[in-house]
Amino acid sequence: MSEKPVEGKPVESKSTDSSVKPDAKDKTPSKSVETSEEKKLSNKELKELKKKEKAAKRAAQKEANGISPEQQEKLAEQKREKKQQQTTNSNLKKQLIQTVIKDDSKKKVPTLFSHLETREQRNAASPSISHIVHPAILSLALKISSYKIVGSIPRLRSMLEVFKIIIEGYITPSNTTLQRHLTGHLSHQIEYLKSARPLSVSMGNAIRWLKQEISHISLDLSDIEAKQILCEKIDDFIREKIDLSDRVIIETASKHINNGSTILTFGHSQVLENLFKYCALEQDKHFNLIIVDSRPLFEGKTLFNNLIETETSPNVDDLASETSSVSSRGPKSKPITQDHIKIHYVLINSLSSTILEDVDCVFLGAHAMLSNGRLYSRVGTGLIAMMCHARNIPVLTCCESVKFSDKVQLDSVTNNELADPEDLVSNINSKQPPKKKAFALEQFIKQIEHEKKNEEKSPKGKNNVNNKNKSKKDEDDKDKAPLSNWKDIPNLNILNIMYDLTPPEYIKKVITELGGLPPSSVPVILREYRST
Repeated sequence: MSEKPVEGKPVESKSTDSSVKPDAKDKTPSKSVETSEEKKLSNKELKELKKKEKAAKRAAQKEANGISPEQQEKLAEQKREKKQQQTTNSNLKKQLIQTVIKDDSKKKVPTLFSHLETREQRNAASPSISHIVHPAILSLALKISSYKIVGSIPRLRSMLEVFKIIIEGYITPSNTTLQRHLTGHLSHQIEYLKSARPLSVSMGNAIRWLKQEISHISLDLSDIEAKQILCEKIDDFIREKIDLSDRVIIETASKHINNGSTILTFGHSQVLENLFKYCALEQDKHFNLIIVDSRPLFEGKTLFNNLIETETSPNVDDLASETSSVSSRGPKSKPITQDHIKIHYVLINSLSSTILEDVDCVFLGAHAMLSNGRLYSRVGTGLIAMMCHARNIPVLTCCESVKFSDKVQLDSVTNNELADPEDLVSNINSKQPPKKKAFALEQFIKQIEHEKKNEEKSPKGKNNVNNKNKSKKDEDDKDKAPLSNWKDIPNLNILNIMYDLTPPEYIKKVITELGGLPPSSVPVILREYRST
């Protein structure tokens, strides 16, 4: 009987089975060879092969679209340059944050202020970006770090003038625009400027304003026109926010200084210096001035020297008498401190209640005014404001609106500037360190020396030799500074804080270019500053 074929099912024959088997045997060894070759290639090599295949396909598609291989190479180079610029701009701040001092043993900062950045940590980040920094920024950073330029307004003015030099010599690279690339170029300069000293509030406000002005420049303008516009705006900012505002502040503050009054001030402020000169020279007022100063910067000495160097213009009677006798030389002018201002200079540690009895008004400078009405100024300002408030002496603060900040701060620990503790040990500007020790410091050092003597017990026969050596060491220590070896003392830390906070209840009035206002109206001035 023959088998009938079923519909939908092919008839399998024995011959076909025999023919299939040898083909399967032939295919198996070829597959094993391919798998062995694939196993020899690593994962990285396979990824590179896939990348090359994709690149070849893209190149073929571009050639089909009419793009030559030379044009393709140029486009690839442009993409690489853009990626490099993006990586440098994004990773710059990360690199500066991640820089840590290797020698932690030399760093002696109390745990309460350990979150603040020291000068060594700031300087450790400077070499990484020094190759892309303008020479004018390098010189400015050196002057700021060495305290040749001190004060919020002088630092702001010098920074804006240096920015003008950078903008004038700026050249936009190819395939970019000035509006996009100039802000990144300035950010490198600003990051290096932070390594010298932290930026003041006024400098931060000016930087934000300048970057906003750069972004508002139209793309239709050429680079020369755009740079001219930016330089003119910087000049207008200096004239309006610094020069004219100081003039208005001086005119309103001069009403609080009368003939024969006694004024007290702390440190040095450029506005207050101009105020005292204005009252003496232009308004012809005679008053007493008490300058309170503190270590290590001795800013009150700069105010004292600047007032001594200013001279009054000679009177008409003096001119008539001197023209007959003196022909070749001009008439001699008198210093401002001879007739108009009588200055009394005192350090803050020797400020007593007897000096404050005759004070009529206190004028203080400001580093910043916070939005909760607190005054952020040089350390020691809060102490003077508290002493004067206890004796019902009015405390006035002269502050420009550029120094106003949105920040809220309740103490001077969360945010402050740590200066070098060596500045307290050896004074700045090559002055001699103080040779007299404080009583508490003497007791502390004697206690440590007594503990060392007890630990190092020497034999009886060598006591005389040790006593002679100790007497020689004591004589040498008398000639040295009292804290020359403070790093060797394990339990002694020297902290040099730059600023402190003054509560608003100690301040009677804040004098700005908008007028004299209470400290509680600082947010209103901030709104006015933003609107302008």
